[in-house]
Amino acid sequence: MGLFNDDDTPRPATSGVMVGEPLTNLSIHELNERLEQLKAEIVRVENELETKSSASSSAESFFK
Repeated sequence: MGLFNDDDTPRPATSGVMVGEPLTNLSIHELNERLEQLKAEIVRVENELETKSSASSSAESFFK
């Protein structure tokens, strides 16, 4: 296995948010809660991308 896990295997959401599920039966409160969870997940993913990009750039410059 490499340094980064780049497979596209879907993983179950741990927050209970399932992307693509019907939203019609959710209340306004539930929709707002869901939106906040998704925003937090976006920030988490962006941070991880930045970390991996920085590490990759550092490794590339080291081996040039």
